[in-house]
Amino acid sequence: MFGLKPFGFIAKPVRVLISINAIVFGLVILGALIGLDSQALVLSVGALIPIEFTQAWRFLTYNFVHVSFMHFLFNMLMLWMFGDEVAEFMGHRKFVGLYIFSGIFAGVFSIPFYLFGSLSPYAMIIGASGALMGVFVAYYKFFPERTLLLFFVIPLKMKYAIWVLIALDIMMSQTNDSIAHFTHLGGVLAGFIFMNFFYRIPFWEKWFQPKRKKQHSQHNSSEKVLEGEVGYLDQDKQMDAILSKVNKEGVNSLTESERQYLLKAGERLRRRRGL
Repeated sequence: MFGLKPFGFIAKPVRVLISINAIVFGLVILGALIGLDSQALVLSVGALIPIEFTQAWRFLTYNFVHVSFMHFLFNMLMLWMFGDEVAEFMGHRKFVGLYIFSGIFAGVFSIPFYLFGSLSPYAMIIGASGALMGVFVAYYKFFPERTLLLFFVIPLKMKYAIWVLIALDIMMSQTNDSIAHFTHLGGVLAGFIFMNFFYRIPFWEKWFQPKRKKQHSQHNSSEKVLEGEVGYLDQDKQMDAILSKVNKEGVNSLTESERQYLLKAGERLRRRRGL
């Protein structure tokens, strides 16, 4: 259904995010079943409340709070459907950065509209929608020609669908319909900021690169470092290194020779299987 991968095969950060959301939602349901008002407790501690904007942890925790089954189900389906491909394409570490940045930025962006606009400063903002809008922007950047069913009904290419969603949030922003439209818009803005300013600049790459252990050798001080591509005599080690690079930095990080190596390896595997 919806072309979803089995849960165990989706990108690890997506599995972790869905699991955290499921645990928090499970606590709400479990409390209700045993007669505890766990919903009120979760909301009082985790929801983003504009009048309480000085409680900084709320800008993170609200992203993981859902109290309605349909709200939880829809957001997790969106994270499953779109987040998996984005995480694999841009790299797991960058995906986590995108998700957290979009969620926090969306919350910060929406606060002034509640404090100084016509919306209630005591409203409780919850859900992963702000962070998901940042993921949608990344999906739009990577796969603009991909067709999706908008609202599960209207077939539309991603390069048009993203702007339809933005227009709808702008039009509905003052309707008091219990949807945090300004949070959605903040997530969109965060997605564009991340993809255009943080995604490719050098310091972001260095920040999210795993630290490598320094290798000491008696020749280290005298040997020159040659820039270029490293060849491997062991094909298994070469494949492991390339797949690890894809996992950490995304497909776009591969050099042309690494891409060709993957293509040739795939062709060899197909010939062995007689495909």
